[in-house]
Amino acid sequence: MLRAPVTGLLIGMAAMAATPSAPVTFNKDVLPVLQKNCQTCHRPGEVAPMSLLTYAEARPWAKAIKAAVLTKKMPPWFADPKVGHFSNDRSMNDHDRNILATWADSGAVEGNAKDKPAPIEWAEGWTIGKPDIIVEMPEEVQIPATGVFRYPGVFVKVNFPKDMWVVAAEVRPGNRQVVHHMKAWVQYPRPAGQAAPAQPPAGQRRGGGGGGDDRPGRDMLAKYNPGLDGQYFTVGDAAKFIPAGSDIYFETHYTPNGKATTDRSKVGIVLAKEPPKHRFYTSGSLTNQSFTIPAGAPNWELKTEIPIEDNVELTWIQPHMHMRGKDFEVKAIYPTGETQTVLKVDGFNFNWQVGYEFAKPIPLPKGTKLVSIAHYDNSANNPYNPDPNKAVPYGSQTSDEMSVAFFSVVVDTKADLTKLFGKASALMDYE
Repeated sequence: MLRAPVTGLLIGMAAMAATPSAPVTFNKDVLPVLQKNCQTCHRPGEVAPMSLLTYAEARPWAKAIKAAVLTKKMPPWFADPKVGHFSNDRSMNDHDRNILATWADSGAVEGNAKDKPAPIEWAEGWTIGKPDIIVEMPEEVQIPATGVFRYPGVFVKVNFPKDMWVVAAEVRPGNRQVVHHMKAWVQYPRPAGQAAPAQPPAGQRRGGGGGGDDRPGRDMLAKYNPGLDGQYFTVGDAAKFIPAGSDIYFETHYTPNGKATTDRSKVGIVLAKEPPKHRFYTSGSLTNQSFTIPAGAPNWELKTEIPIEDNVELTWIQPHMHMRGKDFEVKAIYPTGETQTVLKVDGFNFNWQVGYEFAKPIPLPKGTKLVSIAHYDNSANNPYNPDPNKAVPYGSQTSDEMSVAFFSVVVDTKADLTKLFGKASALMDYE
């Protein structure tokens, strides 16, 4: 997947893999590679700036494709290959990279039309297929042309009429040009007998921070950012649960792009055909909000831990930092004292915040501690750093910083979600 053309010849890199013996053509060799690795994003209506469905669309980008795959800028995948195995691994193998490079170097020819594989029938507008339920913001959000847009979010009064189990969900931005990332939270119903505050009209902005109002209990239904498609919850015969009476809260990071515009986003939901054996739950509780990165610090470290207070299985992790984020690691420290690194992201990229789904869920018995180790580059050597002379605290804006590991677990359907995890805390050391 490509974001922008990259110029210059990468001498000798294509020769690292064996050169194909037969002439490389688009129809026979290149198109299958693009279908497998690139077209999820590189098609009309998706996040990539150009489509790569056909020869006419791909041919002008042949040299840029070669440069992007040989430098491993594309497809976006940042997990250390020596740590863990992931079912959504989108890294490209050497054979496929060599095909694209050789095609670019040999004239980027089209080849025989009879060699083309059948086109993939992509679901129009959704990566999860046709949703059973769509919850949309009831009105457009007005985005200013410039400045810091501190938008607290949209609360949508859905009041789901019955309990529902969900096997997949996907957030679809109405305007990708200004939506950097967005979360759709399931806001659980208010406990019986608890008085509700005065309700604003549906769609009115609510307080920020994720949640929408003061009711206890919520679950992150789905998340959008570049590099993250729709999410599936069927691992371990599981599904997400939406209790009757729940609502949806959209928590959004908007980035003004120089032109006043609007956004009206939505979330699609695919229902389970029958109740599952386990519950899939997503948390953002491995987070640290009490830090300030010193000005000019090139490799500042922040460690955070959270205790696991019930037996769970870890299925998915997505690190979240901002423009000074450098790398991110997550370790599990078991009750036995054994330590296992479950994820290591060596090159964090704010523009491609990938979620990592484990090929096999990792059991975390009660008493385990999850530990995150994040590093930040607040120096002038970081080309994305807006101001290396400024100390940077925690905050929701891009110019601030964050340290969050969103993670999903599979638990018993009757598990008490309020007792799964303890309170996160900063660490001086974890060994």
